[in-house]
Amino acid sequence: MLTNRFTLAKNAVVVLFLVVSALLFTVPSALADEAQAKSSGILPLPDYSGDFAKRSYLLGDFGGKRTEWAKKGVTFNLDYNQYFQAVTDGGIDTDSEYGGTIDYNINVDFDRMGLIPGGLLQIRAVSRYGDSVNSISGSLIPVNTDATHPTTSTLDDDVGLWLPVINYTQFLSDTFALGFGKYDTYDSANEFAGGRGRSQWWNMNLNMPVSPALIIPYSILGGVALYMPNPNMTITGMVATSTDTSNSSGFDNFDDAMFGLLSLSNQYQISSLPGGFGLMYGYGWDGNFNEINGRINIDQGQLTPSTKDSTWFFSADFWQYLWVEGDASQPVDSTNGRQDLQGVGVFFRVQFADKDTNPFDYIISAGVNAKGLIPGRDNDSMGLGFSYNSFQSARFLNALGIDDTSSVVELFYNIELTPALHLNLDAQVADSALPDIDTATILGACLQIRF
Repeated sequence: MLTNRFTLAKNAVVVLFLVVSALLFTVPSALADEAQAKSSGILPLPDYSGDFAKRSYLLGDFGGKRTEWAKKGVTFNLDYNQYFQAVTDGGIDTDSEYGGTIDYNINVDFDRMGLIPGGLLQIRAVSRYGDSVNSISGSLIPVNTDATHPTTSTLDDDVGLWLPVINYTQFLSDTFALGFGKYDTYDSANEFAGGRGRSQWWNMNLNMPVSPALIIPYSILGGVALYMPNPNMTITGMVATSTDTSNSSGFDNFDDAMFGLLSLSNQYQISSLPGGFGLMYGYGWDGNFNEINGRINIDQGQLTPSTKDSTWFFSADFWQYLWVEGDASQPVDSTNGRQDLQGVGVFFRVQFADKDTNPFDYIISAGVNAKGLIPGRDNDSMGLGFSYNSFQSARFLNALGIDDTSSVVELFYNIELTPALHLNLDAQVADSALPDIDTATILGACLQIRF
């Protein structure tokens, strides 16, 4: 089994290498040099330099070739995450599981190439192997977010090489862009509550809004409009499929359920300390959404619940630094899944949804994060978070013995072994809404490597 998994990873790397090589050979050096003189590109140039203990990418610069390729507009990296997690008490069963995911990321900056001003192509392929404790934790919300992508028909199915992300963005000006393609919905624009289940929180409730799950799957096909009136604010509008496209083109799903999304994210400063918020509203239509307290109908001799063809949700995110060591005016990237500045901060998230169709009444998540509090460990980060779920008081759910609340407390400590190598230790206490399931204690460790 391990041999097959290593062969899988090796074959995926070969595929990635062939794709990148094909792109590179289409861009002559003279064209790349001319493009560099005319445009700074859409994406910043990564820094591949440094020795093993200091560089941000484990494989380094390939003798300067990687930087040369980046200057031609093509960047690539692999994110490899291995996780080991155990339910040590409570839950459905006490057991441990091991698995991992590999993300293969390619960006083609046509603007930097000088081929298409304002053009950007982004690709992410994904592999997954092993198992997780999501099925035995007793929690309705996954306690291992990373193990849930890409979406498979059966939990923890191995994934050879799927393509959940391939999209093209065209900037029409410095402040406005249009895009189309397949998108990954797991990224969260919150400085202290993101990370895709790897670098910060493992529990999905603390990683991202979960109330949209009824209409927004992991991988979607659709169109996007971006408006950035200033460097601190982004307004996004999207229309996309509500059917997951992890392993399909998605074009066959346009006749199925769809959703529209409007989001706003903004950064600001309070007493010279960075903070930000994000607001998100989504509306789904042309779906069959079961009415929580609807009637049970008899259709052709079968009992079927009444349904609605539309639903909605709303989510609000807030984050704020309370103290920063050194210069607090340094730039903060709230989407990179890591705390950027050394110091202490807090986050808060609240979610509401359509009470007619969504099993969630409301969800509240909050926590405190810190980076560099231990002397000599400036780049280690840690966090303590809490999430509370309130479910609809539905007569059918009550008859099944499902509670109307659940909660989780999570503690993580992320150790920077090198800038490219991180070890994340995690502990969760998850209260289950399922009947006769004791509160679970879950311990885990994951090793993240960026190649």
